[in-house]
Amino acid sequence: MQETSSLKPLERNAPAFFLIGAQKAGTTWLWKMLDQHPETSLPSQKELHYFGSAELYDKGNDWYFDFFDGLDPDKLIGEASTTYFYDHVPYWHNKSDQIEFDESLPPIPELISQYFPDAKFIVILRDPVHRAISAYLHWMKKGSASPLLGLKEVATRFPKMRIVEYGLYAGYLKVWMEHIPSDRFRVIFFEDQIKNNWDQTLTDTYEYLGLDPSFKPELPGKRIHRSWGWTRIVFNYYAGHISKKLAHSKAGGLLDRFDFLSGSAIKAEDIEYLRSVYLPEKNAIKSLTGHNLSGWDYGETLLRELTKST
Repeated sequence: MQETSSLKPLERNAPAFFLIGAQKAGTTWLWKMLDQHPETSLPSQKELHYFGSAELYDKGNDWYFDFFDGLDPDKLIGEASTTYFYDHVPYWHNKSDQIEFDESLPPIPELISQYFPDAKFIVILRDPVHRAISAYLHWMKKGSASPLLGLKEVATRFPKMRIVEYGLYAGYLKVWMEHIPSDRFRVIFFEDQIKNNWDQTLTDTYEYLGLDPSFKPELPGKRIHRSWGWTRIVFNYYAGHISKKLAHSKAGGLLDRFDFLSGSAIKAEDIEYLRSVYLPEKNAIKSLTGHNLSGWDYGETLLRELTKST
């Protein structure tokens, strides 16, 4: 493992802000809105994960800073990796099924600050129940676990997917707030500030980063990442090589149109499990952020719908 004393190399382009998460909470959308601003110069690759993976961090500074070569040093440079909104640097490819950390490294916010002591940070928080469902479907789309397993079973059998862990916001907020002052750490709430008030949120975000807040980006005409139907997910997992290519092609959209397995993905017991995990820290999040969390129902509406249909 490289020594952290090397820190930022001199005379190399470096990020001045970080979009650190949370996973499945709208970071790709915000990244694209920031990338359009004429006063930013961002790397072509989102999710570098340098400070969120022990294996990638071990590649060394040159590997990381090479991503910023060729960017305009007179513009605002940034980075986005959803693995940064965590506490310690984990190993991604350890042989154990459990999450393990590189204990020789400090907490992630402290580590990043050793490189960039004046950097600003943005985290987007989404209703943790809906975020976990989105993360589960993401892993199912990748074929990482059998669709015969429900959300709770996948989350408990494959903890390295961090389906549940990434939504335990209170603990991570505490770690970050202990290391980063409030004027350099901004929390955005997906439901209230992006889904329902995106224009003002963009203006505020541009201003927070020192960019011209009057700039109006071109909004995407469709969702950046379109969700697959459950039929398509099941087909992709069990199909052969050629059929897998079909599932990932435009023709796979036909499976979504005739999604005869629709409704099979999430069960009432999954929602109840997630609520039992996340509701106990609701007051802690409200206290840490000063936000009333009015946009979060913790899956209550979905639970009623699922219960009514059974």
